[in-house]
Amino acid sequence: MNITKVGIIGSGTMGMGMAQVCAAAGLDVVVVKATPGSTDRAQAGLQGGLDKAVERGKMEADVRDGILARITLSTSEADVADCQLVIESIIERIEEKKALFQRLEGIVSEDALLTTNTSTLSVTSMMAVCKHRKRVAGLHFFNPAPVMKLVEVIHAFETSDTTVDTLMAFCRQVGKDPVLVQDTTGFIVNRLLTPYMLNAFRMLERGTGTIDSIDQAMMAGAGYPMGPFALADYIGLDVVMAMSQNIYEDVRHEHHSPTHTLVRLVELGYLGRKTGRGFYDYSQRPPVPNPDLGRPVV
Repeated sequence: MNITKVGIIGSGTMGMGMAQVCAAAGLDVVVVKATPGSTDRAQAGLQGGLDKAVERGKMEADVRDGILARITLSTSEADVADCQLVIESIIERIEEKKALFQRLEGIVSEDALLTTNTSTLSVTSMMAVCKHRKRVAGLHFFNPAPVMKLVEVIHAFETSDTTVDTLMAFCRQVGKDPVLVQDTTGFIVNRLLTPYMLNAFRMLERGTGTIDSIDQAMMAGAGYPMGPFALADYIGLDVVMAMSQNIYEDVRHEHHSPTHTLVRLVELGYLGRKTGRGFYDYSQRPPVPNPDLGRPVV
């Protein structure tokens, strides 16, 4: 299948990032806002990000204009009817994703591919509610989508080889490096990264090292671009906890379960960079370890 038009359900960071990637590759894109309200904020965010890239000399103005011209924002799922590929990027709740897939089957053609950008949930579970299952797969982009080269293409239980081949070709078409993954909770990257971060949190709780020392050790000693605490704050502690819970439900290994500190920070609303505070306090420049974590966490 020659994909020329892509539908994206969800206008958050990942949805708009994937839209930019597709539009930059010359594809037409329809982005549907998944929650009630205007698309103005998403449009302004896209425009602002592209304008900054032009100002910094990282993008030509005509390239920016071309990207903006190829992206249409909408509040109606019906507007993806003529897309050859639809990528869902809504909230990480399996029942909401299943309901969306059922609705999409009544909107798109039988030949259109239905994919999910989930980071840990079962693609097969979403496939199960569909009539035409062979065209359902996972297409897991990483944040920030315009920068990160990797895409995990997830082969669910009844995904056809034709669907996989089309998605692998699509990823290369938009300048990404795809890897084929079987439908296992967390896939490759998050299945490895989640226990890595959780083990760092447990080291902190045991007093093995401080936030700074553990992060510095993994950067200087293991060559990681950021340490586990900075990485967790970047991803979002609520997202890390959800990934942990999903993987734990699948494997039932204690080292995949959310740690005490992680749970308490999420309960308090300290979710990392997006809230200004997580393991680090981002109101400081440069960020410093969250002072509350210097005291016993109860």
